[in-house]
Amino acid sequence: MQQNSNSSSTARQIVSFSQPLDMLLGGGFALSELTEIAGLPGSGKTQLAMQLCVDARLPGKYGGVEGCAVVIDAEGSWSGAGVDRLWSLAGALVDHVKSSALRKMEANKAKEMANGGGANTDTTAPEELVPTWFTPESILDGIHIFRVHDESEQTCTLYNLPQFLQEQEEKGKPVKILVIDSLAFHYRVASSINSSNKGNFLSTTTSLTRMAAFLQELASEFDLAVLALNHLTNKLDKDSTGAGGMKLVPALGESWAHSVTSRLM
Repeated sequence: MQQNSNSSSTARQIVSFSQPLDMLLGGGFALSELTEIAGLPGSGKTQLAMQLCVDARLPGKYGGVEGCAVVIDAEGSWSGAGVDRLWSLAGALVDHVKSSALRKMEANKAKEMANGGGANTDTTAPEELVPTWFTPESILDGIHIFRVHDESEQTCTLYNLPQFLQEQEEKGKPVKILVIDSLAFHYRVASSINSSNKGNFLSTTTSLTRMAAFLQELASEFDLAVLALNHLTNKLDKDSTGAGGMKLVPALGESWAHSVTSRLM
């Protein structure tokens, strides 16, 4: 993992429920920051993003940020089977929270008995230990997916998000995570079509620099975590003698790499 110096140690986080990963990130994925996850196809990038969108709905009393999620779906991974996966993750989270609450209640009862407090008459049912709104249906209702089919549509959707985010805050349903899956996809498609055009390369670099600055500003202004998924690409790796081979590096180039707060590979 790489982490740039502008990260905030006081930001609240969205837990992934993967203890090693959360520990690595200092507790989870921080709000008000731009985080990049880069990896090969099938490495679990989208799966992790889905888990985080579900986890963003976790009630505050259980350590969650209790917010909604926005997904910019560039590859179509979030429709069809993706929705089924989200439903499965949401159900698992609700069951986990109810089970944890019940274990805590039983532990408190046992502690009172051990301290001579007598029999505890608390008849609270497990389903009453969590907010009534916290259901798989409600979790999915709070995940807003925007399918984009090309670079122009993706850029337009992202730059128009502030209005949607403001409306969600006014409704009392603030968005706490924005996922772009994946940011590189449409840029790479456009670049492959115009591979011989140097002007197009410079335009893409400028567009990415502006996009990175915009996403950082969005994360800060609306206090949300921005998660950009990225592909890996081959790059010539020369040594001091001029010889070398190919190595895998995240796509989108160095300008983008220096713009993110944290990078996971």
